[in-house]
Amino acid sequence: MAKRTCTVCGGEGVQIVYGMPTNELFEAAERGEVALGGCVVRDDEPNRQCRACGHEWNTRRGDIAQK
Repeated sequence: MAKRTCTVCGGEGVQIVYGMPTNELFEAAERGEVALGGCVVRDDEPNRQCRACGHEWNTRRGDIAQK
């Protein structure tokens, strides 16, 4: 999974995973390797979340949407 730098605080961004999470995804989220985005999936949802400040953005659009 590609990691990106947060445009707000410079922290590490992790992938937001949408859909019904497996046990492995729950464990990865607990370790801070991914963020869980919920079961509703839409094209305009953010795909990265900062581990430090919670800021979310969409790298596919070059977004910097606030949480």
